[in-house]
Amino acid sequence: MKLDLHGQSVHDAWTTFKDWIYEQQGDHNIKSVNVVTGKGQIFLEFPEWCTDMSFIREISVHRSGGAYQIYFYRKR
Repeated sequence: MKLDLHGQSVHDAWTTFKDWIYEQQGDHNIKSVNVVTGKGQIFLEFPEWCTDMSFIREISVHRSGGAYQIYFYRKR
C-alpha cells in the first residue's frame, strides 16, 4: 500500500496520513506501507508523526530519499 503526500500542506498531510495509517494497520494482511513525502518539510516532520503510534515497529527512509517505509508489529 502507498500514500502520496507530496505537494500537500503539512497540516493536510498530517490529517490524511493519520486517517490512512489507522485504516491500514487494521488490515491483518498488511505488514508494511510506503508513504511518499517529497524531500521538504513533510519529510522532516514525518518521523515525529509516527512516535506515538504503538503499532508501528519501524520506519526507514525509502531508497528514493523522498519517502518512508513503515513496518507494523505482527498482529496476535
